Amino acid sequence: MLSEYVAAGFDPAAFWGLTPRLYLVQMRGAGERLKREHEGRAWLAWHSAALERAKKLPALRRFVTGRAARPQQQSRETLQAMCDALAAAWGAKEG
Repeated sequence: MLSEYVAAGFDPAAFWGLTPRLYLVQMRGAGERLKREHEGRAWLAWHSAALERAKKLPALRRFVTGRAARPQQQSRETLQAMCDALAAAWGAKEG
């Protein structure tokens, strides 16, 4: 157990003061951190390869956020229709 604790990046001196529950919590947290790091590296590798093959690079904002630079503005009529639909769905009464 001590070797796994140290391999996870924790201080070996702190190991002896841990309860089994604290040990488990720290090791689970370290496992989640490693999983996130791995997924981040996989995302980077996949996108690096995909961008290498792209004929034209997408705009940075669209690539990072997944949306266009500016959202489309909705008309007053569209907004009013959406509000009316919500009011009807929630059972609102005019008054």
